[in-house]
Amino acid sequence: MQSTIAAMYPRMRTGTFFTPTTEGDGVLLTHGSEVVTFQGTSTYAWLERLSPHLTGRHSVQELTASLPEPKRQMIERLIGALHEAGFVRDVGLDEPHSLSARELESYASEIAFIEAFRDSPTLRFQRFRRARILAVGSGSVFAALVEGGLLSGLERLSARLTSSEAAQRARLEQLAEGARTADPGQRLETGTAAADDPAGLWQAVGGADVVLYAADISDPVLLGALDRACAELGRTLIPVTLRADEAWVGPVCAGPRPKVRWESLWRRLCDPALGEPGPHRFLTGPVPGIVANHLVFRAFAYLTGVADDSASSDVVRIDLETLQTSAHTLTPHPLLSPAPARRDTAAGPQDAGPAGDLAHGEAVDAEELAERVGSLTDGRLGVLGPVAEEHFEQFPLRVVRLSVADPHRPGVPFAVWGAGRDFPQARDAALRHGLAAYAVRYADPRRIDGGRVTGFSLADGTAVPVPAAEVFTQPEDSAAAGRLPAGTAAGPTWAAAVEQALLDHCLRRAGSAPAGEPVALDRLELPDTARRFLDLLDTSGQETTAHRLDALSGSHAYALRLGTGPAEFGAGLTASEAVESGLARLLLAHQSRGARQPEYAPSSAVSPAPPSAGAAAGGVRHRPLVAALRASGLNPVVVPLDHDPAVHSVLPYVVRVVLLDA
Repeated sequence: MQSTIAAMYPRMRTGTFFTPTTEGDGVLLTHGSEVVTFQGTSTYAWLERLSPHLTGRHSVQELTASLPEPKRQMIERLIGALHEAGFVRDVGLDEPHSLSARELESYASEIAFIEAFRDSPTLRFQRFRRARILAVGSGSVFAALVEGGLLSGLERLSARLTSSEAAQRARLEQLAEGARTADPGQRLETGTAAADDPAGLWQAVGGADVVLYAADISDPVLLGALDRACAELGRTLIPVTLRADEAWVGPVCAGPRPKVRWESLWRRLCDPALGEPGPHRFLTGPVPGIVANHLVFRAFAYLTGVADDSASSDVVRIDLETLQTSAHTLTPHPLLSPAPARRDTAAGPQDAGPAGDLAHGEAVDAEELAERVGSLTDGRLGVLGPVAEEHFEQFPLRVVRLSVADPHRPGVPFAVWGAGRDFPQARDAALRHGLAAYAVRYADPRRIDGGRVTGFSLADGTAVPVPAAEVFTQPEDSAAAGRLPAGTAAGPTWAAAVEQALLDHCLRRAGSAPAGEPVALDRLELPDTARRFLDLLDTSGQETTAHRLDALSGSHAYALRLGTGPAEFGAGLTASEAVESGLARLLLAHQSRGARQPEYAPSSAVSPAPPSAGAAAGGVRHRPLVAALRASGLNPVVVPLDHDPAVHSVLPYVVRVVLLDA
């Protein structure tokens, strides 16, 4: 270790600061968000004396050559600790570069910025400087983009105007002349670009490494053509898109990452057929330059490696009125993914599902789902927004709200609610409801054959063609977007999802079933959760009553009331599960009325957590219910709601069970 450190050429990273600890027993170092404390009463004094020499010009051996052995070893240990913590880097390991002395002097600040994050900063800046950049667009944002690219050090920049304004051409000529004067190595080429000249566009893209787009009024047709050309030619597109007084910078659409495309952004923001109305009233003064500089920095960070590859799908939103920025993660749009293979084979009757992959897949419990769903979560560009408790009453049940992207109305989300005994349970109920509500509204037209999709009979597993209109909700149903149609469910396993979907049919039938004999709840063997619900209802001072309802063989259903209030219904595969389900809905209804918060009153837009016993049960328990439906002349058919690959990869067990004539 000693000999390795002695050979090191240490340089303290740009942006590193240090100060003595308040107790005086060490030194506190910071670099960005990193904060590290080194103990030792003399550590600060030594670091203060040593830091001016940590420039990378001398090796540790040279720095310590005249010191006695104990001090030499102490300094080597200190430099080794600084290197391990990331505050010092070894310049001797930097890769070689070919920048001239003039270039090093002119762009020292850019190189220093890179050094704060990565090794070999000079070579990294050289890659940025030598990259072939194509800038396409028009207007003040485009002019600022070209100017910002030149000022940041780009050597070869081709600017292609999409308009024929003389003022725009004159501005580019002025920038070209200024570049030749300030930096003799720079060259600015000018030309035109248009969506109706695919050959010219293709040639321009093919001659570039990175394509940047910026215009005062975004042209989705041209942007779409650039996106497709970059994808096919393996080039990188980084656009700025203006939409409704907002500027969206990114994503980084790189050839090796085909799932990250500009068109996903446009489809998540609005109807893809819409143009950008413009001009934008706030695109004045310094605003175009601010927007353009965000785009230049995005290209700089990408080409120098300052940005992590995992950030390629990130998009920065700039409010053009306030200039506030926020970062967003773009969920790929399903139509930009290859069409999934059709499922036209079925499992045997023991599985009663689509091929054994789903029927025997690993369970996705509440904790894992909460972690997985992060890839879909963004308030503007995701499938789901963040789970929020908002102003809702949180006793006796926890209640959360979740916004869900509407595939039929991009940019206009709808809300769903979840309820449970605690926050994780309420969150899980809301997440599964939200994913099901989204999936049942999105049908991939490439998966629909003759107006039908493939389902699977729960009786024998055979493939059954099902009218798509009976599976997926239609655009005109937007007023009830958060309400799950009958038989829609998302569970931790395939069997649990199918079971919940079947019980949803039973629950809806229970609402119209005549009330049967009363049931003494205190005499039933109820699980602890149901007993707790009953105790909480008793605190209202009103009596909780229950009546057994006529239900299909293999299931149970109850109507429950608190005092003379309206009935709530519960259905389950066992009597105790049905009662627990009904008590949860009754307690939620009571909470909603008492808090005067009708938003989360029990409905098909609100999902209380399923009974604990049913959620934990394994195996296929719904076969008797399937047999009863068959005996009544109905054929229960399950359709996997897997048309969005991003959603399916997070939770494969989202289904719609439709009841067809047997």
